[in-house]
Amino acid sequence: MSATCSSKRYGFGIVVLLVGLTLLLNNFGFLPDYIRNVIFRWPMILILIGVVNLINKEWVAATILLSIGVFFLLPAVLPGFSFHEIWRFWPVGIILVGLVIIGGSKGKIHKASGLGRIQSSDIIEEAAIFGSVISRIQSQNFKGGEIVSVFGGCEVYLTEAVLAPEGARLEIVSVFGGVKLIVPREWNIKIEASSVLGGYNDKRIPAGNSVDMSRTLVIEGVNVFGGTELISR
Repeated sequence: MSATCSSKRYGFGIVVLLVGLTLLLNNFGFLPDYIRNVIFRWPMILILIGVVNLINKEWVAATILLSIGVFFLLPAVLPGFSFHEIWRFWPVGIILVGLVIIGGSKGKIHKASGLGRIQSSDIIEEAAIFGSVISRIQSQNFKGGEIVSVFGGCEVYLTEAVLAPEGARLEIVSVFGGVKLIVPREWNIKIEASSVLGGYNDKRIPAGNSVDMSRTLVIEGVNVFGGTELISR
């Protein structure tokens, strides 16, 4: 078993353990009312997924999910809090943008008028926040990376890229946004992502025996009120 898979199982196991212990304490009446009023709410789903991402060192996904989950829990945690005071928290958006910028693309980038930008980096980091991004990846040793879409859209073309011999892992985080991934028909793709009121739309054309099973692109991440679309060419 790979170290990555072991780490993910470890993180997921911790969350399942905490959920089980919490439900057990609740059944025996050990949880005070004010705690039950906080933890048995839908934002806790986002927080739990964020904790798993945090344990797995998926920092951007963890930051976004934890921020959204905590925000919607504020009325339960802070008596008298009203969403009319949302303007007080607008700097959080700037903080999230800053985190994405800090982890910005490290590869070589060229401009391609009308066709988006061209990247030759083996590891990509794309972010669309309240906007749109179009990228063409030309790496001949593609190892994966991260794509984040928050109230925006990302369109990433991998048709000119070549997977690394060991394969690649690509984390996609879509929160109230959308990601379109265009991949070669012969690529073998495995999806290990989760969705909360979102999902994956696989529109790839079956390639039959031409699929290269020696290299695999593993797609991880989460869709929260968002979606990811896979297209083959």
